[in-house]
Amino acid sequence: MLNSRLRRSGPWFQVLLALALGVIAASGGLVYVRTRLTSLRYELGRRVAQEHALSLEVERLRVEAAALSAPERVEPRARALGLTYPRPEQVVALEPDGRLSHVAAERQP
Repeated sequence: MLNSRLRRSGPWFQVLLALALGVIAASGGLVYVRTRLTSLRYELGRRVAQEHALSLEVERLRVEAAALSAPERVEPRARALGLTYPRPEQVVALEPDGRLSHVAAERQP
């Protein structure tokens, strides 16, 4: 009996049914897209905050590395370990062709 009523209702019922299903599907798609967009915005906010924190950490480490490698700090520690400056005859230079040359020999007239 239901099928006979649907058949008698004509093509308008099928068009309206298809249109209603299309609207429902489009609404579901819109809800999904909006939900996904909101979650991506939250993710972006977290990533930006993380990037800022890492930038601050990098800057702090650069300052610390500069302080640790300062000559005023390194030289006294080297002397405490028994290190000294090389004697002139101990200094060599690497030539562009790969040969070693003694710097002290070149300085003497």
